Amino acid sequence: MRKPLCALAFGALLCVDGSPARAADDAGKALLTARCGRCHAIAANEKSRLKNAPNLWDTLRSYPTDRLEFELAEGIGSRHIPMPQIQFTSDEITLITAYLQVE
Repeated sequence: MRKPLCALAFGALLCVDGSPARAADDAGKALLTARCGRCHAIAANEKSRLKNAPNLWDTLRSYPTDRLEFELAEGIGSRHIPMPQIQFTSDEITLITAYLQVE
């Protein structure tokens, strides 16, 4: 179910801007917002909604690419018990890494 949803979101974004890179950036941000934005800031220079939740833009960009892909696939662990361990598909990871590469 996720793959068709990602493809649909990617296609819709491509129609708006016309740029595949821009569509991937927007889709990656949308994924992080939907799955993590309840507590974490997703963009640079934003404050997280939850006081102790780190800004994911800064945190995820600090990972080497291969480690980031592994952590997103397996689910980044936390010592904060209420935080769910969210896992992403390889297609979703591609969209997220495209978003994180935007300067």
